[in-house]
Amino acid sequence: MSVNTGQSPAEQSGSKDMLGISMAEARSLVADLAARRQWIYWVDLTVCVVVGYAAFLLCPASRPLSPAALGCVVIAGLAFYRAILFVHEIVHAEGELRWFSLVWHAVCGIPLLVPKFTYEVHLEHHGSRTYGTAADGEYVPYTLVPRWLVIAQPFTALLGSLVFVVRFLVLGPLSWLIRPLRPYYLTRASTLAIDADYYRKLPPAGVPRSWLVEEFACFAYLVGMLTLLAFGAYSPYRLLEAYMIGSLVLFVNWIRLLAAHRYESGNERMTFPEQVLDSIDHPSLPVLGELWAPLGTRLHAVHHFFPKLPYHQLGEARRRLAAAIPRDGGYWATEDPSLSSSIKRLLTYPR
Repeated sequence: MSVNTGQSPAEQSGSKDMLGISMAEARSLVADLAARRQWIYWVDLTVCVVVGYAAFLLCPASRPLSPAALGCVVIAGLAFYRAILFVHEIVHAEGELRWFSLVWHAVCGIPLLVPKFTYEVHLEHHGSRTYGTAADGEYVPYTLVPRWLVIAQPFTALLGSLVFVVRFLVLGPLSWLIRPLRPYYLTRASTLAIDADYYRKLPPAGVPRSWLVEEFACFAYLVGMLTLLAFGAYSPYRLLEAYMIGSLVLFVNWIRLLAAHRYESGNERMTFPEQVLDSIDHPSLPVLGELWAPLGTRLHAVHHFFPKLPYHQLGEARRRLAAAIPRDGGYWATEDPSLSSSIKRLLTYPR
């Protein structure tokens, strides 16, 4: 298995001192885990989509605050949340998951307004020169910002769904018609990032045609839904239900993101061992953990150690690390006992 960490020889040797295992040893541990069992992807996605849409359609939407409706919203939200996060796997292995990506877009990416092109910058989050810096749209030095801002982040989910609709229904078409708006739209309003100041660099070879195809598909989907709404074929209560589900998905995702890293970089470049140690594993309560951090994202330090490993192999990779690294090895500093402990540390970090 090839893991491109961009490490210098000095950093390679530093991995042993800081993490308790060298990169050469770590690679040998997981060399046989690189293969993606695509049937797992297909079954997992199918279950998520079936459960999500079934809960959505069975919800008594005309009684949105009833226990039955709220239960359906939670079930649909968690199912769709897991389905959405397959974009993370697709970005890491686009070549292997080409057909899977096409189907994922049809049943999830387009209807939920999260096409792949908005997340392709994720690879910068693993870059040896970009992780934790201003060029990393998925990283904010939360340990340096006021606590109230950290607390407020998850509640921006209440506006998130509306922002997605405006992006694809209004800003996108305007950028097609008013060409000077196009660069701004693509660099500042087309990225699933947590850093509000993030500026996306456009590909030097030009904007890929797939971006426009995915963008237009989202626009067409929204126009179709508004048409159904205008002719009474789509209930306003269903629209409210969709908003509630979208808000729940974004809220849970914010909680996950706040617990994914220590956010202590200060926007400075970090070595590979430092990147791993800045990430967090939540190995306890795996069933509950898969609800708020699905597809292996609860083992985030393992993922940063081996970014190309498929999600269904992260647990085994961590078990092998546990057998190879002494308990006093630096890698174990990435382990947190619970979600609440991670959030508490972030909020109580000295500012």
